Amino acid sequence: MKCAIALAIAALVATATAPSMALAQATGFDAQREALLKQMLARPNDLDLAFEYAKLSSEAGDYEGAISTLERMLIYAPNTPRLQLELGALYYKIGAYEVSRSYFAQALANPKVPPEVANQIKMYLAQMSLTQDPPPFSATIFSAIRWESNANSGPGTQSVTLNGIDFTIDSQTVGHEGWSALNIGTLHYNWNLKQGDRIEVDALAYSTACFDNTLSDISLDFFEATIGPSFNLRRFGIDNSRGYIYAIGDLAYLGYDYYFGAPGAGVRFLSFAAPQSVLDARLETRDRQFNDTSDLPTNSLRTGWQTRLGATYSYYLSPGFVITTQAYAQREDAKADFYTDWEMAVSGGFAWTFNNPLWQAQYPWTFQWGAGFVRRNYDDPDPTINPNAAETDRVFWTRGALVLPVAETWALVPQVEYRDQDSNYDIYTFNDLTALVGVQKRF
Repeated sequence: MKCAIALAIAALVATATAPSMALAQATGFDAQREALLKQMLARPNDLDLAFEYAKLSSEAGDYEGAISTLERMLIYAPNTPRLQLELGALYYKIGAYEVSRSYFAQALANPKVPPEVANQIKMYLAQMSLTQDPPPFSATIFSAIRWESNANSGPGTQSVTLNGIDFTIDSQTVGHEGWSALNIGTLHYNWNLKQGDRIEVDALAYSTACFDNTLSDISLDFFEATIGPSFNLRRFGIDNSRGYIYAIGDLAYLGYDYYFGAPGAGVRFLSFAAPQSVLDARLETRDRQFNDTSDLPTNSLRTGWQTRLGATYSYYLSPGFVITTQAYAQREDAKADFYTDWEMAVSGGFAWTFNNPLWQAQYPWTFQWGAGFVRRNYDDPDPTINPNAAETDRVFWTRGALVLPVAETWALVPQVEYRDQDSNYDIYTFNDLTALVGVQKRF
C-alpha cells in the first residue's frame, strides 16, 4: 500500500511539474531568440546571426519569421548561394514549391556555388519532383525480345523422386531454353477533387509469347486494373503523404486459355514526409477463381484468397543514387491444402544515374541492380509427390539493367536476371538465366 501511495504521489508531482518544465524550456528558447533579435538589430548585416535566428525560428515552427529574416539578408548579401539554399528549403517546408524552385535555380546559376550547396539543392529538387502532383495522364510501353535458359521452369534433370519412388520424366518436362516476346503496358489517370484529393485509375497489361510452339502452353497474358480515391493526409497533420483505397480486378490467360479471374481490394500509404525518402506500404487481397482446362484439369483446386502486406522504402543518398529495400508477407489459400502457402520475401537494390560515358548528351544513363530472397511454405504434403512432407521452396534472384535514353521519352533497356529455386520437391528445383533487350516509350 505504501509503495502504491508513493507511486501515486510521484505521478502527481511529475504531472504537476511537467508543464512548468516545458514552460521554462519554451521561455528560455524565446529568450534566446529575443537576444539574437536585439543583436541582429545592432548588426543588421551579420549573416551568421541571421542564420542562427532563422534556425531557431524554424525549429520553433515560425517559418515565416525565418523566411523574412533571410530575405532581408539578401538585401545585404545578394546572390549568396547559402542564403538561397536556406530560403528554398524553408519555402519547400511550407509547400510553396514554385518559390522554392526559383531560389534553388538562382543558386545553381551562380558559377561560384559551393559543391556541397549544389548537392543539397539537387536533393531538394529530386524530392520536389517526387512530391509534386502527377500529371492527369501518363503511360508507358515496354517491348522486348527475351531469351531464357529455362523458359518453362522445369527441373534440371530427368531423374526425380515422386512419392518416394525414383522416376525418369520425359524430355519435354525438364527445363528448356527458349525465346519469347515480352510486352508490358501501364496507364495512369486521375481526377482532382477538393483539398488535394483525387480519384485514381491504374491499368497494367503483361504479355509473353513463346516463339517455340512446344512452349506455347506457358505463354501468359495478365491484366490488372485498380480504381479508387486517394486522400491528402495533410488534414491529419501528415505532410507530403497520401492514403489510397481502391478496388482491384485481375484477369489471366495461360497458354491462351482462361487461367483465373480475381476481384479484390487494397489500401495504400505513400509518404514523402521524411527527407530524401519515399515509403510505399500496401495491403491487398484478391479472391482468385481458377479455371480447369484440358492442360490443367485440377487447376480449380488453387481457388482461394490471396492477401499480401508489403512495403518499399527508398532513400536518396545523392540526387543520382537511390537505394531501395522491400519486404512482404503473403498468404495464399486454396481448396487443396497442398496449394495453400505462406510466402515471405525481402529484397534490396540501387539505381545509379550518371553522365553518358561514351559521348556528351543531355540524357544520362541509369544502372539498376537488385537481389532478393523468397521463402514459401505449404500447409500440407502433396500426396502425389511426397505424402510425408509439405513443399518448401527457397528462391534467390538477382537482376541488373541499364536504361539508355535515346530521346526525351524513348530508352533502350538491356537486362540480365538469374533465379535459383531450391525445393524439397525435386520436380520444383530449377535455375534460370534470362537476358533481354527492350525498348521503352513514355507518354
